[in-house]
Amino acid sequence: MIILQNSGEPIYQQIAEQMKADILSGKLKENQYLPSIRGLAKDLKISVITTMKAYDLLAEEGFVTAIQGKGYLVNPQDTEMIKEQHLRRIEDSLTDAVKAAKLAGISDKELKKMLDVMLTQ
Repeated sequence: MIILQNSGEPIYQQIAEQMKADILSGKLKENQYLPSIRGLAKDLKISVITTMKAYDLLAEEGFVTAIQGKGYLVNPQDTEMIKEQHLRRIEDSLTDAVKAAKLAGISDKELKKMLDVMLTQ
C-alpha cells in the first residue's frame, strides 16, 4: 500500500480507495479479513485512528462488515456494483484526459486517434 503524505487527499481516504480497488479487482476476496487495524497502522506508520477511519468508511460504503472481536470482513460484491464502480473510474479518467487534451491544444480527432491506438494495444 502506498501512502502519499503530501497528496492533498487524507490518508484514511487513500487507504480506503486502495482497499476498494483491491476488493473490486478480486485481490481481496469475499469473506477475507482485512489486516488488523493495529497491524496496518504499525506497517504504515500511521495512527490507529486514521486506519479505523478508513475501515469505517469502507463499512459505510458496504465493502466490508465489522465483526466484533475479529476485525473487518470483505462483503460479497454485487457484480453490477463492481461494474458501476469501474465505469465511474473510467469516466473520471476520461474526463481528466479530455481536460488535459484541451489544455494542450489537442483536437478531438487527435484524442480519438490516441484512444484507438491504446485500445488496440
